[in-house]
Amino acid sequence: MTTAEQMRRTVGSVIPIWFGEETPPEHMLELLSRTLADTELLVAPERLVLVVDGCARAEEPTRDAADELAARAGAHPQVIVKQKNSGKGGAVCTGFERLLEDDAVEVLNIRDCDGDHDIWDLPQLYGLFATVRDRVGSDDLFVLGCRGSLSRSMGFARSELEHVLNRVTIDAVNAALAEAGECVDERYTARYRRVPDFQSGYKLYSRTAAEVLCESLSEAQATRPELRVPWWGVEFVPTVELLLRGFTPAALHRLTWDGQPQTTFDETDLAEAYACQIAWLYERLGLPATVAMPLLDNALTACEYLTAHGGVEVIAELRRRVIERVYPEWSRELPGRGEVFV
Repeated sequence: MTTAEQMRRTVGSVIPIWFGEETPPEHMLELLSRTLADTELLVAPERLVLVVDGCARAEEPTRDAADELAARAGAHPQVIVKQKNSGKGGAVCTGFERLLEDDAVEVLNIRDCDGDHDIWDLPQLYGLFATVRDRVGSDDLFVLGCRGSLSRSMGFARSELEHVLNRVTIDAVNAALAEAGECVDERYTARYRRVPDFQSGYKLYSRTAAEVLCESLSEAQATRPELRVPWWGVEFVPTVELLLRGFTPAALHRLTWDGQPQTTFDETDLAEAYACQIAWLYERLGLPATVAMPLLDNALTACEYLTAHGGVEVIAELRRRVIERVYPEWSRELPGRGEVFV
């Protein structure tokens, strides 16, 4: 059986759909058509779920794009229209829950609606998933499609802060697991780089990992609704929960656009965007300040955004907000630039 045949039998894919007010319907259709091009060769249409997330203007372009796919493939993908926006996390959970009703689905995938996740990376992600599953003898795993350059896709400031978040994630989870004599299995991510691209939106999940994703996002929203976790935590929160539960991450390079076709990321307050995630992580893990803050300071000191205009101020504010929310007693300062030779 070919890889494509195996994938069409076992892979389910969810595409959460939301577009900003400035995006005209014809451009929505163009981006959706690009996203769905050739998808039927690797994912059976009945296992492809398009979730329109409280974006009424996107419903018609979505149905038009689904009709285009059906004309090629002879079958329609599933289209779910949510009247109320629930964030990307809520849309993904809706799609995953639908796919998990199908016992034939063994691997679940998320792709963005703007064409940034190339369908021809999917066989490589699937191949790595199958290889690691055989080697570890377990379905408790997930695969990251890691971007070769974060700065080319999202700009220098965000790329550096993503590195900070990813480093703090792996170091803090390892610190928490160490109390039980455990650590994250990094054998299948270390070839990629020291810190995996956990924030990448192009991932594959086993059924058990997909169940954890849905459970963790729902629990986080129910516990702290004011944090609106499904709007910012669809990559971050499940990653933390999966690592804590001993799931194996694996990683490989994937394609990405030189600049993002669309983004819902709000760059008006970069300090808040990353401070809220790090604060959530530290509260979730219950790490003492004497462990958590040095981990953050290690990552921030290595962050090259410190060398850019305004970077020192953003990083200082990010750090201040984490301290204010989680460790108000912490008083040790972050080293300043220019104090030592490098």
